[in-house]
Amino acid sequence: MSTQTVPTLQDLAIQRVLSYEALPIPNLEILNRVLILQLYKEALMGGHVEMVMKMVLSCPLACLPMGYLKKTRNTKALITMLNGLDRLFEELIPLSQWKLQALDFRDENQESPFLASRAPPGACLQEAGCPKNRRKRRQRRGNQRLKVFIDLQMEEAMLSEFVHTLTSWVLGRKFSVRMYCEKLTVRYSVYYKLMNALPLDYVQELVVDSRWRRDQLERLFFYLHKMRNLRVFRFSNMSPSALTCRSLNRWFSHKYSLQLRKMDKLREFCVNDVFFLQGTLHKILLSQTPLEKLSLTHSPLKESDLKHLAVCPSTDQLKHLELCSFSLKEMSPEPLRDLLQKVANTLETLHLEYCKITDSQLNAILPALGHCSQLRTFHFCGNDISLCALKSLLCHTARLTQLTEGEYPAPEELRESLNPREAKSEKLDMVRREVTQLVKDIRPAHDVRIRYSFSEVLFSVPST
Repeated sequence: MSTQTVPTLQDLAIQRVLSYEALPIPNLEILNRVLILQLYKEALMGGHVEMVMKMVLSCPLACLPMGYLKKTRNTKALITMLNGLDRLFEELIPLSQWKLQALDFRDENQESPFLASRAPPGACLQEAGCPKNRRKRRQRRGNQRLKVFIDLQMEEAMLSEFVHTLTSWVLGRKFSVRMYCEKLTVRYSVYYKLMNALPLDYVQELVVDSRWRRDQLERLFFYLHKMRNLRVFRFSNMSPSALTCRSLNRWFSHKYSLQLRKMDKLREFCVNDVFFLQGTLHKILLSQTPLEKLSLTHSPLKESDLKHLAVCPSTDQLKHLELCSFSLKEMSPEPLRDLLQKVANTLETLHLEYCKITDSQLNAILPALGHCSQLRTFHFCGNDISLCALKSLLCHTARLTQLTEGEYPAPEELRESLNPREAKSEKLDMVRREVTQLVKDIRPAHDVRIRYSFSEVLFSVPST
């Protein structure tokens, strides 16, 4: 016998409301939030333009979560919403009479349409708090703008039907609608028309991921200096193996130093696979504002760069430090030791992977590492240390009571003889026994994982 889902009273009520579009919309003030959002969803999915119009005027919510539409790329439902708004604009109903003030297309905290959207931060607050804007709003109530919040990828704005439909609609309604982008990702090229329309001082996270020509980056720098409230900056994919020109090195470091020194709100600086850092961190990290996260991976560094990190104000309160995939083998361990001593009271995450750290260098930094009392995550894979040095490292990290995750490299003795495809080997069994016994003796608070590579864990020892 087949079973059929019985509609709930809520489903029946929504169906009844949507089946009589000619009737006035009921008072939404008396409905709870879940029912209002579900009514909106059904109206959009069913293409009920008239109902959307009425609900915009009577909606008690100032900000309507629309993240589920962007996540599903439902362009048809989006067009229903935009058509409903267009009808209101065409009827010359001023925005001051709309109860709905913002559409939120961001994915965060919007796994379903039933979850509460974040209150419109940043833009609404900045406009409300600025005396000049307050005076304008009092004088020109009829020129209010509907706010659209969305996280954008530039190439997506050009290629995705959903995002292209939305951005084109916003650009066509520039006197009635304004788009706010908190997280902006730029790859391959800049969509200049859209960048010119965005209030760039609202951008808080910028991701630049591409191998760009010099003229393209010149254009990007023009926009970068307008992002005065930028908190997170991620830059990647300017490979040192492909771009090694000294003049370009000087040009890029000079340009970035000019921009970054002005960013007094920057909290995270993440660079991956970029050639122009080598010997230039003293020019780039000049801000007096402390960073919370610093990530430098797959990028060449000099000993002078590490010395600068140990003394510059930007690293005074680091919580997350990633220095990965560059060679420390020929460098003195003192700058790294000094940096760890400096951040010992604040550091929570430390990644020192694939840096070719030797036994003697590890022994030099161990005392400083042992004082990182707030450390919770420690990754040290891919370094050239012996079994004896590994044991010493484990003894020091065992004292860190906050540490919950620790990953360590396979020692040299194992790497010299181990074929990673073999299921067992005598040396692997020997190393496993010694490490397991040591963990039982020192009783660390964290589980210990011994890695042969990024993708292969040789064995794990749970904390006891």
